[in-house]
This record gives sequence, structure tokens and C-alpha cells, in this order.
Amino acid sequence: MVPDPTTTDEARRGPRPRLVLMAEDRLVGDTVRVALASRGFEAIDLGWPPPHRSAEDHRRRVAPARARVGIIFGDLTSTRHRAEARAVVEAVPLRWLLVVKDPTDPVWGGMVEAGAAGVLPDSVGLDDVSLALTMLLAGEELLSPARRRRMVQDWSESRRTDAHLAALVARLTAREQEILALLYQGVTVAEIAQRTGVTEQTVRSQVKAVLRKLEVNSQLAAVAVYRRVLGGPR
Repeated sequence: MVPDPTTTDEARRGPRPRLVLMAEDRLVGDTVRVALASRGFEAIDLGWPPPHRSAEDHRRRVAPARARVGIIFGDLTSTRHRAEARAVVEAVPLRWLLVVKDPTDPVWGGMVEAGAAGVLPDSVGLDDVSLALTMLLAGEELLSPARRRRMVQDWSESRRTDAHLAALVARLTAREQEILALLYQGVTVAEIAQRTGVTEQTVRSQVKAVLRKLEVNSQLAAVAVYRRVLGGPR
């Protein structure tokens, strides 16, 4: 019997390296899985991790894949999805690669502290992702010790800033918080006056009070503070 050349090639190469894949979007996950398969990886697509699960739940979910490396793929701009991804990274001791929309966000320092091995932008090509996964499977490091320390430090500083800004917003009166929320929604001073039944001058005075308490000099800066406190993208 003539051996199947495909089978012979696979036997010569050995089993494909296996990894765990979690993607925010199911279609994106399918695309990434197929793309990685074309580069010789067997990506076990587990979908997005369920919310409010214990560390043991996450470990039980990942364990059947028998993988040493994992990849988390998505924008990860929402606070909820970031928390869910971090819960997995903390609970499951794999070498996790994050492929995200904005790798410069300090929040990834928290992921690195939790155990993530590296962060790449989702704009990179398949070659870069494949190289990073190959390095992780070989036991190599993607981040230097200095880079890891810097990312964790930036994250710690960002958390302190977040706590300070949240305290500033908490100083606002209920009416001032209402004004700030309306500015965040793009409502003009004139529209706010009409909605709340006061004069524009009164609204302008309230806006000035908001800016003073938030320690900023413009409505745009005040909105940026509010967006950050809400947990939106920086």
C-alpha cells in the first residue's frame, strides 16, 4: 500500500501545537482559528468566558484542551469584558497572549501582573501572531523584565488616577452630576436649560462649578473625566 503523503508529512512533523482561543466575537474567533490552523496550530476555540464564574470554573473549562498557551482576541474596550478576561488570566496558569485594539492602554499592565505573557495590537499580521505563539510555546519571553515592570507601574499609576477622578466626580451635587451626564451625551447648554427649566446663565454657572470641582478648564476635559470614570475607552 502506498502511504498517504499527507499522513506521512503530518507524522514527520508530529502533532500540531495546541492552544486555547477565546474571542469576544464568535465570527472573529472562527476566523482566527482557521488562520492559525493554516500556520500549523490547533486552536481550541472556547468562545468568550462566561461572567461571574469562580477560578475553579475557569480552570475546569480550559483543562480539557490540555494546552500550555492561550490567546485572547478582541477589542476589550468594555470594563466588563476586561474583567472577564482578567479573571481567566488570573485563574488559568497558561502563557496568555492578548491581541487587543489598543495595546498602549495602561490596563494591560494589570493583565501582565495577573499572568499575561504579552500584548499585541489587533492590527498585526498573522506572521507576528504566529511568531509570538511559537515563542511562548518554546518557553521564550515576549516581554523583557524592564518592560513588564514598566507596564505594571503604569497600570498602578493609572489606578491611582482613576480613584482620584472618581473622588472628584463624587464631590459633585446631584444637579451637577446631571449636568455633567448631559454634557457627556452631547447636549448643549441651551438644550440643558430648556430641559431643566432654568436659564442658560444658571446652567453656565453650574457648568463652571463642575469644571472647578473636577479641576479642569473646559467642558471637553470634564467629559473626558466622566468617560474615564464610567470606564469607557481613554
